[in-house]
Amino acid sequence: MRWSSKRDKPAENEAEQAVSAATVSGTGDEPEKTTTDRIYGEPIVVGTPTPVFEPKAVHKEFGKAPYRADTVIDGWSGGAFTIRAASVRGYLHRYRGAPRQDDFAITVDQERDRLTVAVADGVSGAKYSHIGASAVVRYATQWLDDPPEPLDDGGWYTLFKSAAWTLIEQAATVLSLPQADAEQAERMLATTLTCVVCEPHPDGGLSAVVAGVGDSGVWLLADGKFVPVLGGKQASASGLSSSAVVGLPRVPNEVTPLTIIIEPGQVLLVGTDGFGDPLGGGEGGVGGLFASMLGDRVPSQLEFAHALDFSRETFDDDRTLVAIWPRAS
Repeated sequence: MRWSSKRDKPAENEAEQAVSAATVSGTGDEPEKTTTDRIYGEPIVVGTPTPVFEPKAVHKEFGKAPYRADTVIDGWSGGAFTIRAASVRGYLHRYRGAPRQDDFAITVDQERDRLTVAVADGVSGAKYSHIGASAVVRYATQWLDDPPEPLDDGGWYTLFKSAAWTLIEQAATVLSLPQADAEQAERMLATTLTCVVCEPHPDGGLSAVVAGVGDSGVWLLADGKFVPVLGGKQASASGLSSSAVVGLPRVPNEVTPLTIIIEPGQVLLVGTDGFGDPLGGGEGGVGGLFASMLGDRVPSQLEFAHALDFSRETFDDDRTLVAIWPRAS
C-alpha cells in the first residue's frame, strides 16, 4: 500500500534523550533500533516507522452502532493477579477509516481467586468481524465464569461450539436474516477466539489453562525469552508462515487445552497476530521492547498501551495484548 505522507526522521539528540532504547540486530545491514521518545503522543518507533497521518473516523459502511473506540485500556491488581490489557486500532484501519476488529474481555471471581481472559481477532475480510469479536469474548468469559460442564471433560469443546452458535445468532441480527445462517456468519462476522482460565498454584505462582480457535497466540515471558505456548502462524514446509486464518464459527473436531505454570517473575501474554507477527521469535526490536518493559516491573496502563501502539513499517494490523503477572502475596 502507499501512504499519503512521510514521517520526518527524529533528530539525533532526541534519540539520545530517549526514555529507553533497545538495539537488536535486524535482517539488514543496519541494526534494528527501538526508541521511546519523550514527546508525549508520539509512538515508539521500532526499525523503520509507519508514516504519520491523522486517523479517520470509522466509516458508516461498518455501522453506526455499536460505538467502536480506537483504543481500549485496562489494568488492575487483586487477589493472586496483576493485569495489564490493551487493544489498539491498527495503522491501516486508522488510515482507511475501518474499525478495530480485535477485542478482549476479562472477568475475575474474587471468592475463588479465579481469572478468565478471552481475546479475539476479527477476520480482516469479514466486514462486521469487529461485532463478532466483541460478541464471542463477552460470551466466553461469562460461560467460563460458571461453566455448565467440567472443562476437563469436554467442556472446552462445548464452549467453542456454543460461542460459534452465538456468533451465528449475532450475524442473523446484524444482517437482518430471517434465520440463522452459518455461511453468512463466517463471511461477515468470522473471528478467532483464545481463552485463559488462571488460578493460584499451590506451590506459588499461577496455573493457567489455555485453549483457542484461530491464530491468536499465547506466550510465556521468562528470563527475557518469549516461549510460545499456543497459536500463532503455522509455518509451511518451505519455512514460510501461512496467513490463512481459521476461526469461528468453524470449530475443529477437537479442542485441546494446555496447562502452563507461571512462576513468580514470569508473565503470561495473550495476544492477536497484530502483536504476534512483529514479535516473531522475540529476538528483534519488538521483543526487546516488551521484554525490557515487562520483565522487571509492571508498567502503568498507559505505558503498556503506548508500547503496544509502536510504529513499525509493514506491521499495521490491529493489536491486542493481555499480560498476567503472579501477584506477590
